[in-house]
Parts: sequence; C-alpha cells; structure tokens
Amino acid sequence: MRAWQNGRVTTRLQGRLWFGLLVGLAIVASACGSSVSTASPTTALSPTPAVPSELGSRPSATGSPNGPDLVIYAQIERQVQAIRELGARKPVTPVLLDEAGVRDWLTKANAEQTNQAVLANESRLFIHLGLLPAGSSLEQMELDLEAGQVVGFYDPASQGLYLLSDSGGVGPIEKLTFSHEYTHALQDQNFGLAGLATDTPDQGDRDLARTALPEGDATLTMTLWAEENLSLGELLAVAGYSLTGPQADQLAGAPAILRETLTFPYEDGVSFVEGVYEDGGWAAVDRLYANPPDSTSQILHPELYADGVKPVAVSLPAVPASLGSGWKLTMQDTLGELQLRVWLKGENPSSVETAAAASATSDWGGDRIGLYEGPSGAWAVVLYTAWRSAAGATAFSAAAYQRLTTLGGQFRVCGDSTHVNLSIASSESLLPEFIACNPIG
Repeated sequence: MRAWQNGRVTTRLQGRLWFGLLVGLAIVASACGSSVSTASPTTALSPTPAVPSELGSRPSATGSPNGPDLVIYAQIERQVQAIRELGARKPVTPVLLDEAGVRDWLTKANAEQTNQAVLANESRLFIHLGLLPAGSSLEQMELDLEAGQVVGFYDPASQGLYLLSDSGGVGPIEKLTFSHEYTHALQDQNFGLAGLATDTPDQGDRDLARTALPEGDATLTMTLWAEENLSLGELLAVAGYSLTGPQADQLAGAPAILRETLTFPYEDGVSFVEGVYEDGGWAAVDRLYANPPDSTSQILHPELYADGVKPVAVSLPAVPASLGSGWKLTMQDTLGELQLRVWLKGENPSSVETAAAASATSDWGGDRIGLYEGPSGAWAVVLYTAWRSAAGATAFSAAAYQRLTTLGGQFRVCGDSTHVNLSIASSESLLPEFIACNPIG
C-alpha cells in the first residue's frame, strides 16, 4: 500500500518504484575491525539526521559528478562488483540531488504512479484500525516521510541512480550510499528487480517481504564494502550520525505503521539475507531472486522460508445481501505478521507490550482484511486470519480483543482452533452481518 507505486493496504515500503537507502547509516559503526556477522541488524539502519553540516553544504541544484569524482565512483563500482560477486552489464553514473531535488523527484514519481483514490481508501481503513489519526492523508504523510529519510535511491524504470549530495563532492556518506545503490543496479542488471513483482495491488505483505530481499542484500554488501574500503576517520564520520535533528524527530514522530514498515526491509531484510549468505555465500543469495519470500513472516522467521512454509490463502466474504444496495467491498489486502504486530503494539509501546505483540503474532499463517462501505457513511472493517497452531490463534484472539477494547467503538472477535476473525463497524448491528459466531469476550 505504498504511495511510491500503486498504493496498498499493508506496508509503507513495499511495491515502490525505486529502492533506496535511509538516512541512518549506523550499520558501519560495527564494521571497524570486525566482520559483518557481528553487526547488529536491529541497529543497522537506525534513522538519523541527514548529512551533518560539518561534512559539507548541499548543492542547490541537481548535477553530475566531475571528472575526478567519477574516478572515485568507478573505483567503488569495481570494489562492489568484487565483493558482491556480480558483474556489471552497463555503466551507471550517479545523479546528485540536493534536498529539494529529492523531494521534487519523489513528488513527481508520486504524481505519476499513485492512485489517489486508492490511498484515500487506505487512509480510512487505517484510521478505523487506529493506526492513523482521524483526518490523516496517507499520501501526504508518506511523501513527507520519504523525502526526509532517504539519502540515495535507484530507479529500475529509468535505471538511474540518485544521491543526496553535500556540496557535490564525494565524502564518506556519498561513498557509502553509492555502494548501496550501485548494488541495486547490479541486482537489476543480473536478476531484474521488476521480476520481484512488488507492485501487486492487493498483496502488500508479500510486496514488503520481497522488497526486504534487495534492501537486505544491498545493506549487507554496503557493510562489507565499508569494512574493506572506508578509513577509520570515514567510519567515525558515518557512525557520528546521531539520533538528533529534524529528520530523526520526523521519523520518531511518525505513526508506528509508517515508521516500522519503512525500516523493516533494511533492519530485518539484512538479517534475513545475512543468514542465507553465511550458510551458502553469494550464490545462495542469488538464488533468492528466483524464489523470493512471500511474507514478512518468512523474513522474521527465516526457518519458515527455508522449510517452504508459505502463507495460507484467506478469503473475505462477499457483501451480505441482507445489507441491501449501496454497499461495496472498497478494498482488500493482506496485513501480514509485521503489520499485525504493529497494530497490536499501538503507539509508544513498552518493551513488555512489544514482546507481547511479537509473541501473539509469531504463529501467523495468513490473513485478509477488507474495508466495506455503504450508504450514509456506514462502514465495516473485516479481518480474517489463519494461524499455524491453536496456541497462536488463542494468543492473537486475546491480544486483538484487548487492542480493540482500547480503541473503543463497536467490534466483534470470533475464532476456532486455527482461525480468528474480527470486525469493526460504524454500528453494532453491522457486526453479525460479516461474522456469525459466538463472540469472544
């Protein structure tokens, strides 16, 4: 459900037209004198402010590197090819953008690729779920967050590589960012990023999982490159990014559903890819592109991917005939383990609440969520879920009931040994129309 492509219901980072790097680059802090296996994926890309002023001022316009700088980028290309064990099929010249240039590029891509009506539907769904404040515009919130949290990106459509630049020179941030984005170019040239199919309108969870593959791959490659090629001073300059400043404040203040799905492909993606790399080298990572993950559960629990455990197909009911004319299923998608976890945690959860939400969703097997809308502003949100164990279903039903209680409003939760279904509606009379059972609680 991403504004960067066709907007979908589940995560903020999937289905996008481009693959980028977050402002936070703290992953290289652990690269000083240690192997990547010791890096902590959970802190690998903690969002931090944009390039500090001491690293240079940003240009006021877009441009291309000068001759000497092109030599540096060409050297990084050769180094990344050797580390990633992939050959280039064509050269890639970076385009330098200032902050205004990044926002302009994203705004244009958003205007060309986004279905505003779909995003408006998704805004209403997320508001009903308590994931966004009333009156929120998901489209604008996403655009603002993206523009403030990205230091580089690769666009498979144009095969262009873009860097947020400070003064147009090649400092440690530009070098590191280029190593990440150039890895995306190699991925695209060798595997075809479009083949990941991260733009399916109603498969948001799958899209997010598949986005985590190239981002995790590029983040791992970037870290290995930094270990070998950045000086101690450069590593310290990158590691010196702090959790202060407007960009960090912006990310910290964003709704959890946007913040966590933005960082997921980097933090959890690199952990997933690193495990594959440690077991079978780059050849094993390469094979992932022919058989990419199908759910965030497979990223969060790599053993599920290794064992071939795929999501269970779940279907929503048709609009009940008893509701009469004027009703429609406005939209539907799959939330997946990650987004259900975010939903259960709510905003600003404690460590205990975070652990409880992770536990309550760890046996996720599949789900489907839909927004039904009728005359006079009537609405219902219906979520059907499947679980890999009875204990998992019981844990989620209890957690979902508690979460819905905190939201207020009209709701119903029902379940059996491996399924939990819930509905939220504008009026109590609508609840049994979509879920017929003896409600829990």
